[in-house]
Amino acid sequence: MESRNNKNRIISSPLFDEINQYFQDSSKSRIFIFVPFIKTKILEKLISDIASEIIIITTWNPQNILDRSSELELYPFCKENKITLYLNNKIHLKVYSRNLESAIIASGNISQKGLMPNGNYEVGTFIEKLSSRDRLYFEKIKNEAILVDVNMYEQLKNWKEEQNYEKANIVKFEEIVTIAERDNFLISALPMTKEIDELIEGYEKITLGLEPSDDFETSACIFHDLANYNIEPGLSKEEFLKKLKIQFFAHPFIQKINEFIAPEAYFGRIKEWIQDNCTDVPVPSRRELTGNVQVLYEWFEHLGEEEYVIDIPGAYSQRITNVKL
Repeated sequence: MESRNNKNRIISSPLFDEINQYFQDSSKSRIFIFVPFIKTKILEKLISDIASEIIIITTWNPQNILDRSSELELYPFCKENKITLYLNNKIHLKVYSRNLESAIIASGNISQKGLMPNGNYEVGTFIEKLSSRDRLYFEKIKNEAILVDVNMYEQLKNWKEEQNYEKANIVKFEEIVTIAERDNFLISALPMTKEIDELIEGYEKITLGLEPSDDFETSACIFHDLANYNIEPGLSKEEFLKKLKIQFFAHPFIQKINEFIAPEAYFGRIKEWIQDNCTDVPVPSRRELTGNVQVLYEWFEHLGEEEYVIDIPGAYSQRITNVKL
């Protein structure tokens, strides 16, 4: 048997042990699972004894829910085990990744036939190092996904219970779930890179096929922002800044914050407004939001092109003012 440390190697079925071992080696990593069809009991075995943060992107198409290739039971399991669950009904890929730095790209879903002994003939490939463009691709898929919450789960569960399985009326996902769109008011929808210049430099490095930063957290922030504002590789610096400005100020969360600022707002009041209006559960504390507001100040001032001014009037906290109003 080949060593698990070999680069870019082929893995043959059953895939379960290889993927499980790969996850077991993930100390202090975030686990990303992009798999359209997931059986909850097999997932439970696959991630047993793994302490890492786990993020799953899967599909819940109505037909697949009825034929049980997709299981609604996945949501309560994820909630109980503090696993973040997203839906992106366009995915067909099967990717198991640590930190989106390395990955096993496989043909098998998380099911008895997909991963376990005596199942299908499946194959996978271990990729030791994903490129920056690869990571941006996966960040884009995650960014376009919908966070599953109890409201979505209950709507789909009620719809399923009402169906006559012999004459099921198959409808589109959007006809069942009334809030089937990206939640624009999560804290994760806000920008994360502390300095626009860091973002520019990181973007240029990605375009050259390099890592955006030597610092892991900075790189994560850059990937997040490029996906969040749908910035594709290959733009010139001028094109990049132009598109970033348009996308930033067009974002619903930023538009609402901008309305609150008009014509001015103090640092603490912006933190209070974000806390009152974000849809995160649990709601972050104001102390936790300090960094978010610092980043917002930088982005408003840098991308606003002299439209916004930041000062400290007297003994008060930082104030941002839209001088064009």
